[in-house]
Amino acid sequence: MNIKNLAEAKTNILSGLTVALALVPEAIAFALVAHVHPLVGLYAAFMVSLITSLIGGRPGMISGATGALAVVMVALVVQHGVEYLFATVVLMGV
Repeated sequence: MNIKNLAEAKTNILSGLTVALALVPEAIAFALVAHVHPLVGLYAAFMVSLITSLIGGRPGMISGATGALAVVMVALVVQHGVEYLFATVVLMGV
């Protein structure tokens, strides 16, 4: 492992920690907006991050929830329950 790879690894780890620390309060807030338990938001954020890291992202690509999406999901959760939320998110990603 040369110095360039070590510096790049350090940058990637620092970037990942920064995104993770910013994602936790955002995931909890969006879960509360969507009227689901905060743990659902944390689990969803973890799964999105895991899948994105396994499949591979692109520089400048943002993978995560948005405020607009959380507001739209409120009606779905209120009318049909949390059970329909998973299927909706999967179909959105296809």
